[in-house]
Amino acid sequence: MRTSCLLSSAIALFFLSGTNAEDPQGFYAANPGMTKIGLVDQSINQITDVHGRVRFFHGTNVVKKAAPWFRQSEFKPGDSFGPTDVANLRKLGVNAVRLGHHWAGSEPVRGQYNQTFIDIMKAQTKLAEDNGIYVLVDVHQDVLAAQICGHGVPDWFYKKDWVPAWKRFPYPQKLIPFPVDANGKPSDADCNSIDWSVSYLNVAVGNAFGRLYNNFDNLGDAFASYWKKLAQEYVSTKNILGYNLLNEPWVGDTWADPGLLVPGVADRKVMEGLWNKATTQIRTVDKDTLVFFEGATLDVLSGFNDVPLGDGARAVHSFHYYKPPQTGSISTTLENRRKDNVRLKTAGMLTEFEFWITEGEGANLLQETVNAADKYMMSWMGWAYENLYDGGGVPKPVLAKHYSRAYPSAIAGIPTSYGFNPADSSLTVTYKVKKSVTAPTELILPKPTYPNGYNVTVSPNTAGLIQHVVDERTLAFFNSAATADGQSITITITKL
Repeated sequence: MRTSCLLSSAIALFFLSGTNAEDPQGFYAANPGMTKIGLVDQSINQITDVHGRVRFFHGTNVVKKAAPWFRQSEFKPGDSFGPTDVANLRKLGVNAVRLGHHWAGSEPVRGQYNQTFIDIMKAQTKLAEDNGIYVLVDVHQDVLAAQICGHGVPDWFYKKDWVPAWKRFPYPQKLIPFPVDANGKPSDADCNSIDWSVSYLNVAVGNAFGRLYNNFDNLGDAFASYWKKLAQEYVSTKNILGYNLLNEPWVGDTWADPGLLVPGVADRKVMEGLWNKATTQIRTVDKDTLVFFEGATLDVLSGFNDVPLGDGARAVHSFHYYKPPQTGSISTTLENRRKDNVRLKTAGMLTEFEFWITEGEGANLLQETVNAADKYMMSWMGWAYENLYDGGGVPKPVLAKHYSRAYPSAIAGIPTSYGFNPADSSLTVTYKVKKSVTAPTELILPKPTYPNGYNVTVSPNTAGLIQHVVDERTLAFFNSAATADGQSITITITKL
């Protein structure tokens, strides 16, 4: 069956005569707004929603790495997250953002949460929901604390006397410790004089991570309590994709235990306990929202013995691809993460990779990454939204075209394969029907990619699928009485 869809058309329904077809308009009237995410289907290592559909996500990261720890609402290219931003992301086809919820902003005084900051984050999350965008709640950090030229934890977390004076930051990256202000913080100039990614190897940084993992002064408990607070705030929010426990956790105190530098060791030896602790607190107030857990960025294969609390149906392995620390191709990394997912009986998601370079080898790697993600049926979130615009506030064409890739956002069955061809903007999706799933398959077909509309081909032409244009970017396919359970269906979209 082949049909065409023009973007100027009204809602279109295609019925096969003699069938008792699902009523698309009735379905969406009965299920308004966004669909809440469900559990991981451990048999296929994919995220599902409450209707039982397999879900896929294309998104970006929205993180403010300095006070006030949130992006402003008024549009400012590279430093806002407000109505204009979410409208632009929606137009591009984005259906998820990883939204930074800095611990430093939420708990500036130990044991006292800043509800004003949390309410701002909740308002941004609601704005995303109103525009059909899921939110991955992310507790973000890089090099952990401001006193060691990082960010993430509150100021009260870190104490300078944890290490001897001569080993203070940034020893041994520099042999003389940086001078600090009255709050114990180095100057921006000093911090900018060193490579922040290398500073993880400094004595003070490893020591601080070690104290978090070892629950020194109940710091691990405080981290877990913060996650309980976030879960309390979001447990009933429809567009929450999950809780990302901690961005790029370092392996710990490598000066006390050099073996932590061996890929995989820190996952099970120091991180697993903290992830269990935080997830235990989350589950006291939120039984089902997916918990996204990360291992060390230098991992080859994951070293975790198990997912948080051993519950693979409610956990997702969040991972990043940067080269370095990865040494192999994106395909090698995705194959390794596939093996991890099978072993750990969970799903995975690529939540960061280079999404800012517009020319040369970096641009080629970006193209290679999104193509490989399709091949492995892996959801992704690029780093970062702040890099999307040029100086005039216009999305950079090279980046916009990748955000605007067509893809399946929901599949009413078991996905076999999908792929977007950047050469001709065609999309091909193949899946096996599950008649027990009464919600439709949905494809996101962004207007920038299909400005004049698209052709739709369904194979076999006897499949009996009913097409329904949901909105300006979403095309749905409902099963009918003619659709056979378990049959393989291929949907192809081509550009007009």
